[in-house]
Amino acid sequence: MNRELITWMQKRAANGAVGASTIRGMAPAGTATIIKDYLRRMDIKFVKARTESSFEKKLDVVTDGLLKALPHGSKHWGMARKCVNIFLRNCLYNRYLCSHYKLERLEEWLEIPLDSHVGKGLIAHTEKGSLPKWEKVIALTREQSNQYQQAARNLAKKKRVCRVHLDDWLYRGEHVTQA
Repeated sequence: MNRELITWMQKRAANGAVGASTIRGMAPAGTATIIKDYLRRMDIKFVKARTESSFEKKLDVVTDGLLKALPHGSKHWGMARKCVNIFLRNCLYNRYLCSHYKLERLEEWLEIPLDSHVGKGLIAHTEKGSLPKWEKVIALTREQSNQYQQAARNLAKKKRVCRVHLDDWLYRGEHVTQA
């Protein structure tokens, strides 16, 4: 496949991952550009894995790498993970990137990008008290994220989809009218 096309598609996926509302109110001006640059240069091959455990470790490495690239005042684990997850979802949804990197193999392991809409939607679909109260993306810890991702995995199983695909359904509030 044309390497230049793949580069363009990765830039497109990175630009789409960090839109105007993605990190609004979470970081100082200029942070979005830093995140986009990191994602544009990220080696997508790195996240390929044979097991979910291996993929999760690589996802942590990528998240930690983005955190290190962020300026003081914007080093929020939850924000970094959200951006990485949106980027990887965009790559999965891009037929050129998905085909080139064989990302369909990771589909079942990709996380749902967490934000207040998704967090509150997951709370609404889990047993009361089983998830921590949703605060803010910037306050999200790795441990809390893992709890929300497990809830998303359980909900996705009921819906017969991969958890990464629950985003639009939860974000747009469609789950409220269908509950």
